[in-house]
Amino acid sequence: MPISYHIDNELNIRTATYTGVVTDEVLLDACHRLLTDPSYRPDVNGLADLSSVERLDVSPHALEQCIQMYAPVDALGIRTRLAIVAPTDLSYGLSRMYEMLRGDEGPEEVQVFRDAMQARIWLMSA
Repeated sequence: MPISYHIDNELNIRTATYTGVVTDEVLLDACHRLLTDPSYRPDVNGLADLSSVERLDVSPHALEQCIQMYAPVDALGIRTRLAIVAPTDLSYGLSRMYEMLRGDEGPEEVQVFRDAMQARIWLMSA
């Protein structure tokens, strides 16, 4: 599976690991799987790790659709953080686009990093 996730309840971090080829369909399927997982908790901070992506073929429209899928969670108003690890220029640019589309008005604070350790430090400082 190109996107898998694991929840560390002790650290209150949900890590999504992206591998291989990630397309619009793969991204939207992962968003749906996460939101419908019975163990999903909206109060958990997120770490999206794009370090193992071979090809990222995701459109801005798919990013907007994913954001819309999370609208009911955003409506809860629970403050969380999402750190995105994006080491390549393409993954970094697409991740910054996602950060901009999310905006500053929602309860989730998004930050993009090239380095995984810095992303974890930022998440732990919440």
